[in-house]
Amino acid sequence: MKKRYSMAVIMILSGLFLGGCSLITGQATKKQEMIQIAESKKMKVAIENMLKKLDPKALTPEGKIKTYKISKDDLDYNPMGGLMIKIIINDNEDLLLNTTIQEDSTTGEYEETYLSKTKELNELLKGN
Repeated sequence: MKKRYSMAVIMILSGLFLGGCSLITGQATKKQEMIQIAESKKMKVAIENMLKKLDPKALTPEGKIKTYKISKDDLDYNPMGGLMIKIIINDNEDLLLNTTIQEDSTTGEYEETYLSKTKELNELLKGN
């Protein structure tokens, strides 16, 4: 009886362990997929177009937005569709831009569907 009980416990623990491993692997795969999308050429075009709407001289020496970086730790899928991205402007953690970018079903291009800026970024961009 004890042998049967211990065998059942071992099987249950093994099942939980394997289930946990597959869950972790699935999350890692999902994260890699999001990073791959965020670093794609189509995404770069969409982000740079969005930045140029905010600052026509963005990514040039005359622009207020000189550089941008995607925060890979903050990527997530939006339940309504698209990829939620946090963008750090000019390597300053106070200058943040949160956006959701979706793929247009007709053209296949990425487009911004939501945009939010920090107060500090708003102050930087005043006058544009």
